[in-house]
Amino acid sequence: MKSIISEDMTLLLTGRDAALICGVSTRTWRTWDLMGYTPMPVHVGKSVFWKYKELVQWIDAGCPKREDWVYREKMAKKL
Repeated sequence: MKSIISEDMTLLLTGRDAALICGVSTRTWRTWDLMGYTPMPVHVGKSVFWKYKELVQWIDAGCPKREDWVYREKMAKKL
């Protein structure tokens, strides 16, 4: 199945889509998540997702570790 990612995306991303945006493999993204290098994921049942706007801000902030990352929802609304 092919993923479609657009600039105006406001929904949740799968690990595969998040990895694609960050230019890494899905395996690398999952490793980063387990090590605490990604923003906090959103769990829906057994599925794991990341917020698109938060991911963009996280990248703009230089990809800090999860423990150092603070998502600012107000800033995300400007995107």
